[in-house]
Amino acid sequence: IQETAYYEDRVKAKAGGNAYCIGNGPSRKNFNLSKLTGTGQTYGCNALYRDFIPDFIFSVDARMTQKMVEDKVYEKCIHYAPSLEVNRYPKGGPPLLHLIPNNPHWISGNAAFWTAGVHGHKNIYLLGYDFREYGKGKLNNIYQDTSNYGPRNDDSIFDGWLKQFRDMIKMRPYVNYIVVHDDPPEYMNYLQTGTDLGNSKVINYAEFEKVLTPSKV
Repeated sequence: IQETAYYEDRVKAKAGGNAYCIGNGPSRKNFNLSKLTGTGQTYGCNALYRDFIPDFIFSVDARMTQKMVEDKVYEKCIHYAPSLEVNRYPKGGPPLLHLIPNNPHWISGNAAFWTAGVHGHKNIYLLGYDFREYGKGKLNNIYQDTSNYGPRNDDSIFDGWLKQFRDMIKMRPYVNYIVVHDDPPEYMNYLQTGTDLGNSKVINYAEFEKVLTPSKV
C-alpha cells in the first residue's frame, strides 16, 4: 500500500469568515478589491500583488515567483509555492515561501481555492475566474502585455483549468463554491458533472455586494 505524506503547513491558518479567491480574469476588472477586507480572508495569485495584497498569494511559475521574491511579497503576506520554488529562496536557509499544503499541482489560481478548502473554509467565492480567453484584441487577463505575462490572443476555454475546478467541487461536497460573474459563459451553467451535489452556483456582482454588506436586523 502506498500512502502520500505531506509536510505540515507552517502557516497553521484557520478559516475566518468567507474565503474570497481572486483570479486575474477580465470579469473582475470593474470590482474594487478593497471591499473584500473585513468579512473574510483573501486568496490571490501571481501579479495580483501589484494592485492588491491578499492574505495568501500563490505562484507556481519560476519567473513569476522570482519576481515576487525580488519584490519581497513574502514580507507583505503569506506566499505559497511548490517545493521547487520554496527550496530556491534562499538555498540552504530557512525558506521565505511556504509549501502549498497537500499540493494538488494545479495552476496557481486553482491552488488558491484548493488551499482555502484546506484551511477549513466552507463558503468560497471566486472572482476573476473565467477559465478562458476571449480572443485577439480583447482583454483576456488583467495583466496581459506586462512582465511575465506577454500578449494574450487565444480564444478558447481552458478545459484543463475548468476540470480542476469541477474535480474540486466533487472532492469537497461540504464546501460551497460561488463564482461571481456578470456575464457568465454558458459552460458556467454546467459546473457540476454527474450527480449535482448542489454546492456550486454563479451569482452577479450586485448579488455579491449584498454578501459583503449584509443587512442588519
